Amino acid sequence: MKVLSAKGLRLLAAAFFCVMVIVAVRLGYAGEIVLPSTALEREGPVRMAYRTGSLVTGKGELSVKWTDVYGRVVENRKIPFVLTDESEVGFTLDLRRAVAMRNELTVHFSLEGVNKKGERDHREEDAQTSFVARPPDRKWWDYSIIMWQDHTAEHYALLKSLGINAAMYSGKAKTPPEDLLKTDLRWYAENVATDFYAEYHRWFPDRPVHWKFQEAKELYRKDPASKEAFKRHPSLVDPEWLRRIHDRLAESARINSPYRPLFYNLGDESGIADLAAYWDFDFSDQSLVEMRRWLEERYGTLDALNQEWGTGFGRWELVTPMTTNEAMKRTDDNFSAWADFKEWMDISFARAVRMGVDAVRSVDPDAYVALEGTQLPGWGGYDYALLAKILTAIEPYDYACNVEIIRSLNPEMAVVTTSGGGGPWEKLRVWYELLHASRGLILWDAKSEYVQKDGSIGRRGREAEPYYNEIRSGIGALVINSRRVADPIAIHHSQASLRIAWMLQHKPEGEAWVNRTSSSDEKDSSFRWVRESYCRLIEDLGWQYNFVDSAMIEQGELLSRGYRVLILPDSSALSAAEAKAMREFVEQGGVLIGNGHPGAFDEHGRRLPQPQLADLFDAQSAAPFTVRHLGQGKAIHLNVEVLNYYRDRLLGKEKDLYQLMGSLLRENLENPPYAVTDPSGAPVVGIETQVFRNGGVTIVSLLTNPQLSVSDLGPPEAISNRRFESPRTVVLTLPDEFFVYDVRATKARGKMKKISVNLNPYEPSVFAISPEAIPRLRLLAPDRIGRGETGQIGVSFSGISPAATHVFHLDVVDPSGKIVPQYSGNILAPNGHSAKLLPLALNDSPGKWEVRVKDLMSGQTRVSTLELY
Repeated sequence: MKVLSAKGLRLLAAAFFCVMVIVAVRLGYAGEIVLPSTALEREGPVRMAYRTGSLVTGKGELSVKWTDVYGRVVENRKIPFVLTDESEVGFTLDLRRAVAMRNELTVHFSLEGVNKKGERDHREEDAQTSFVARPPDRKWWDYSIIMWQDHTAEHYALLKSLGINAAMYSGKAKTPPEDLLKTDLRWYAENVATDFYAEYHRWFPDRPVHWKFQEAKELYRKDPASKEAFKRHPSLVDPEWLRRIHDRLAESARINSPYRPLFYNLGDESGIADLAAYWDFDFSDQSLVEMRRWLEERYGTLDALNQEWGTGFGRWELVTPMTTNEAMKRTDDNFSAWADFKEWMDISFARAVRMGVDAVRSVDPDAYVALEGTQLPGWGGYDYALLAKILTAIEPYDYACNVEIIRSLNPEMAVVTTSGGGGPWEKLRVWYELLHASRGLILWDAKSEYVQKDGSIGRRGREAEPYYNEIRSGIGALVINSRRVADPIAIHHSQASLRIAWMLQHKPEGEAWVNRTSSSDEKDSSFRWVRESYCRLIEDLGWQYNFVDSAMIEQGELLSRGYRVLILPDSSALSAAEAKAMREFVEQGGVLIGNGHPGAFDEHGRRLPQPQLADLFDAQSAAPFTVRHLGQGKAIHLNVEVLNYYRDRLLGKEKDLYQLMGSLLRENLENPPYAVTDPSGAPVVGIETQVFRNGGVTIVSLLTNPQLSVSDLGPPEAISNRRFESPRTVVLTLPDEFFVYDVRATKARGKMKKISVNLNPYEPSVFAISPEAIPRLRLLAPDRIGRGETGQIGVSFSGISPAATHVFHLDVVDPSGKIVPQYSGNILAPNGHSAKLLPLALNDSPGKWEVRVKDLMSGQTRVSTLELY
């Protein structure tokens, strides 16, 4: 081995230094592409620049090439330039020509000139960068179908052919999803903070999802007198956790917002405990401190709280709520110290959710922020009167009328539905949810039944493709952008009454409540089934309704929103302000319909000496119903059993209550404006009529109305939806003669008053009904256009359309007859007018192209041919 002398080492070091200088000089000449941002809006020309390594004087040429993930060569041009002691060459790209999120930009810089010393300077430089063209839609106006499971880019391309246009991606990931960007699929940011919002029901690799809840139950069984089992970890008011989760959500928004995700999901199957399971969380010191502050704000004085609770606390810091066991031992039915605590937990959960929404929107102001897998109204923080005012998106499991409550309390909420099954009933459910305010689907496909592992289309994919693509081709957007119309019927949504109903139902069972699970209330809650029975009964009679919560009633919305009927489903707990508003409603001509003992408890859960509405409701009569008048209105007490209507209608046993309720409503309401009968004129059960308003046009849908959660009712051999699984011929009678368009059949039916409908048991019939004919559709498109140029397509009508918003579906077809998806899609057309750019690429195939457009409302189509040269 040869060893270098000290002199040799010095020479080697000097040589190495010279090499590094040369490299540094060469790197100094390397340039870069300068963008105003790596995420750009598709709104117009954007100024960019190429920056060479140092100042120079001379002239040259800049070659700019823009490509995207579809393989389009969007731009490829050469720009001559002259520089005078400068280092930048500016150029623009028209971002309106972008059709994909991921884009690549390559630049070659060629210059002949002199440097600052006057020496010859020849440069040949290359640079490359990528940028994001943000999806243009800030509002969720079209229907989305989202695949939850991960796939390869090749499989995602196949999923797109089935109508699936989005995917799920972890909201905690630090980099964007490569396979989704390669296939230009949008995503939502999943489960950003499940460890906070769903700590007692979340996935673990080595234990059950609810192990922590089971641990709390075991702790209780070991020492029922201790409150340690009732302390939530983490507490929803823990400031350190709130800061940590806030920062994590903000970071997720910083990473994802350039791609404008469909929504950010705070947590899946969240809850104070295990989903909506009943439990006495949260007796932690942090929770009790915050609860006392809330109680002080609510009651004002300690004397007022003690009077309500029947307690004698001397200081606020001593105030402690009742556990369930303590409340069940009360003999005076004063449950206020327990019920106020349960209300506090709903509020603390809602406040934590609001923190999450605010954290995301502090970075991404237009973002939709959601909870997924939300539960039936009740325990676990599921007071939708609170959540509906905080969240901007939600994915609820549709039972116990939670979807109807959500869309009533917040019509702007972006509701998404999970689909995990197949077959005809699943097809019905997808259509049903669309007509009940859903803006999209999340597909659960653990068995790869859409695209199988070998790349073939699976069973569910083959089943769903026809109706997925039909919904995605415009009918979903038409429903979303039309306003749902309810009849002047309100149903009381009372979280306070739910608490009392639960306590009265389970108090006789004592400590058995400890063994209850989240699914317990799904199956045996009488409060849930009374509410569902009223909903199905009203729908079977041909009307629609809205839920109104306690605050809405206190604020006078029964009168201001023009309701004629208010239904009180086991509304046992009312505030004095609610009772007062209900009296005023009746005095001015409204009708109250209730069962049970409305207002027997106050809003805190204390039984009153007599119900607040005792003078309006006679709960002791043996007659099927009693009527008492007040002012111009009346109150009707139902003394018949409402509870089991949801079940009776499946068995053909609904007749008595159906006729009774029908006669009571018809006495106090106008008949349904769009009546459905059989061909003989007899009423029908099990068909729901949904009405949507779109300017002067009314959209009416008819769909079989089964029990979605029929498995909760018993084994299929005992009870099922079999009654509703056959085709039916019915007659839809309109208020007058109107122009009728069959939306799904894309057919004008002419002017008529009665429509004969052959109703498929699993699919809707949808009609657009207009007082005047929709004018002739017009399509304007260029006859001839060069590759790399941008054409403009205009769609309108020959006259003024009676509709407020049309939806057009555009297909752009290349010379081989294939629809080009990146140029095609739905177009929203306010007042029936819309324009769309057609940014054809330099490498698109020359020849004859077709532009096809369809108006979803009238079914009209137009085709134009253009020559691409």
